[in-house]
Amino acid sequence: MSKITKNLLVPTKAVIFFSLLLALTSFYSGLTYYKSKSSSDPVAEDTFAVTQTKKPSLQFFVMSFCPYGNQMEDILRPVFDLLGDKAEIKPQYIFDKIENLASYCQTRSGDTSQCSAYIESGYFKTEAECQQTIAQNYKQCSDESDYIKSSSGAYYASLHGRVEANQNVREICAWNQNEDKTKWWDFVNNVNQNCTVQNADTCWEEEAKKADLDTGKISECFNNEAIDLIEKEVALTTKYQVSGSPTLLVNEEKFPPESAYTQDGTGSLKLGKKTFTQANYRTPNVIKEAVCSAFNKAPSDCKEVLPQIDGAPAPQGGC
Repeated sequence: MSKITKNLLVPTKAVIFFSLLLALTSFYSGLTYYKSKSSSDPVAEDTFAVTQTKKPSLQFFVMSFCPYGNQMEDILRPVFDLLGDKAEIKPQYIFDKIENLASYCQTRSGDTSQCSAYIESGYFKTEAECQQTIAQNYKQCSDESDYIKSSSGAYYASLHGRVEANQNVREICAWNQNEDKTKWWDFVNNVNQNCTVQNADTCWEEEAKKADLDTGKISECFNNEAIDLIEKEVALTTKYQVSGSPTLLVNEEKFPPESAYTQDGTGSLKLGKKTFTQANYRTPNVIKEAVCSAFNKAPSDCKEVLPQIDGAPAPQGGC
């Protein structure tokens, strides 16, 4: 297995600036996840048709410090608590695999020939500022310590920096090492509440101990298995064409389907015999209904109506 070193640096604001530009597509695709009251008599615009199985799967693709992914974890916790191991509810993590770092950084650091357009759009005031920032972006992007690197020469990144990539791996390790998944949910909740993308490399261990996890085994897994684990995640995100956090798959079907959204926010979706409005797709009860619709024979737990999460805003975007 591949070993990696721990160089814990985070990209500068300039690099993050252009990373945000690249993330705009996934952000705007999630803008319809807003909170409002559902219609009293919704009309089904779409139907979620999914292959039914004895034990449905719910895969949720996130990044450990994407705020919208963290909100989704809060939303999914009641679904897990209700269904337990009757369904396979599993986290997946989004990484960017980089074969050629120089080419990668050239495409992500900004194009000096486009400085006039950047200035017109308000990103810079002068040509000199634009040129200097892009040069700094490239230098920082090329810093190998900002990535997890394999012995084969491939680099792996997470949108919010190296610390997030590290935490992604630790959370995968924690998931794989414990049959009692409640410990994983507690660990992730602890990290979300008490750690940041700046301090997680020193903060995570105490939060893992609070969740009754073996931190020594997590560290060993990180040091010896990280590349293999990341490659499995890259294979899945490639297979399902996942790029944004959060993305949900129920029995390998994206939920909610893009066709269930309308620009004016009036979309609705039929799940079994029930219909839900667009504003409520990303709520515990609706996601529970989606999973329950994928059972050959739904358990009695599916009859329970999950409450809204008090004080938790609905996800309004994606990373």
